Amino acid sequence: MKVKSFLAMMMAACAMVVGTVSCDDEDEDKSVAVADWVAGSYTGMVSTVVMGSTSTDTVTYIVEKKDDSSIKFTTPASGSGTMKLPSLTVDNLSLTETSLEGVKVYTAKSSSVSGSIMVDEQEKTYTFNDIAIAADGKTITISYSLQYGKMPVAMVTSFKGDK
Repeated sequence: MKVKSFLAMMMAACAMVVGTVSCDDEDEDKSVAVADWVAGSYTGMVSTVVMGSTSTDTVTYIVEKKDDSSIKFTTPASGSGTMKLPSLTVDNLSLTETSLEGVKVYTAKSSSVSGSIMVDEQEKTYTFNDIAIAADGKTITISYSLQYGKMPVAMVTSFKGDK
């Protein structure tokens, strides 16, 4: 009699476990596109070096998802007068996911990206060189060299910001 009672209890316990374990949607694919981790507004300190002179400021860079594995980023407008620089967009940078000491890090690099923009009814050309981006989903670092308009020297820029 004790054996029958023990077996009945074991079957009831097994039924309870099986009945409650599979009631969640955990079988669905919950992967997030790499670009979703990086996309966002990042506010932090930017440092720009022109002809040996350094300027710093607190700014916001916008990073947008282009597709699942690529982004575009927009620089903030800066300066004033003849040194006024409009916001510029670098489009279609491919992201790579790596792991550094157990932390996912997303990187994008490009040797050169060129374009043009209309400013005060004048076309201005620009070239970004040596773009390097690294992000972990909360913090981002962006560095590049920018040749804008007819400026004879490049502006070397580095930025680190938080979402």
